[in-house]
Amino acid sequence: MRRSDVLIAGAGIGAVRTAQGLRDAGFEGTVRLIGEERRLPYDRPPLSKDYLLGRRSEQDIRLLDTESARKLGVDLVLGRPLESLDPVARRVRDATGAQFGYDRLVVATGARPRRLPLLEGRRNVHYLRTLDDADAMRTAFAERPRVGIVGAGFIGLEIASAARTLGCEVTVIEGADAPLAMVLGEQVGRWVQGWHEDHGVAFHCGAPLRVAHGGDSVEALVLEDGTRVPVDVVVVGVGVDPDTGWLAGSGLELHRGLVCDAAGTSSDPHVFGVGDVACRHVDGRCIWAAHWTPASEQAQLAAATIAGDARPPRSLEAYFWSDQFGVRLQFAGIVEPGAPVRVTSGAVEDRRFVAEFGDDRKPTGVFAMDLMRDFLRARLALRAGERAGSPAP
Repeated sequence: MRRSDVLIAGAGIGAVRTAQGLRDAGFEGTVRLIGEERRLPYDRPPLSKDYLLGRRSEQDIRLLDTESARKLGVDLVLGRPLESLDPVARRVRDATGAQFGYDRLVVATGARPRRLPLLEGRRNVHYLRTLDDADAMRTAFAERPRVGIVGAGFIGLEIASAARTLGCEVTVIEGADAPLAMVLGEQVGRWVQGWHEDHGVAFHCGAPLRVAHGGDSVEALVLEDGTRVPVDVVVVGVGVDPDTGWLAGSGLELHRGLVCDAAGTSSDPHVFGVGDVACRHVDGRCIWAAHWTPASEQAQLAAATIAGDARPPRSLEAYFWSDQFGVRLQFAGIVEPGAPVRVTSGAVEDRRFVAEFGDDRKPTGVFAMDLMRDFLRARLALRAGERAGSPAP
């Protein structure tokens, strides 16, 4: 059994930032990183954007190569899906049966796309998680097919943007009444929908998928309202589930991921959680943020804790961004169901605006489209508990 002082399970942004954070904090022990894929660690957000569009290569999105890992003092073990964890013996087992011991373990295995049984086994159905997935999708889009996207969350909309930019005919199907309704509410979701419609994307909202016609490949998607959408390619983006299957039977507390405190420590003080695989239980709330920035921040905090730097946890404010049709969308804070929305700068019809959510005396969240400086000011005001500006007329 190969043993290390810190074993990092995963090879995404949370895993790599943890390794880098350990060295930045002066940690001199042995660090080993185990990745499921055989590829060197890479950044996943570009897969649905610039990589899918062919504007960035695998090398461009690489987080760590062999030489940089050597200089960092990190042992890379790739192509090893994990199967189990024994926290008493402090060891993990991979799919080959090999065992890896640790003094402290950082769980950073991310999340997996939620699959639709209705579409399983169909050759032209795609999910996006890995570089291989993105390569297959890019090949499929090269023929400019009719693309049906099931799910209008951020991944679905980013892929819709890329597919349409590549010249595909794109239809988005969403069971809720508007895109991003569960995240940003229906009103803002419809504003984002309008931005996509400006670029030729068609939408069917409020009508869930009922059946998929065709044999080995899907030929048409039929909705609950009877609408029939002919397709050549189907992309599914209906959410993700934390990759915690290999933790079953470990005795660690699981909820919407590996349960951790604000500092990232799990129910076992030798095990930490970072990124999409973990949820934070703080002040009676479960906080799960499956986005790039929280994963990076959580990694830095876990690394500092392991290295003996008892820094206070940073704010657990949700923050994320998305690029769609060349425009940056940004959000910070929370959106309560039914929360009022006010535009505080710019104009929705210009597709350049900032909007606040919640009580006008103390907003709880802020969203921006193509106004990054105004968003930054609004975000800082949000953190300070102030209003970012006056409602637009």
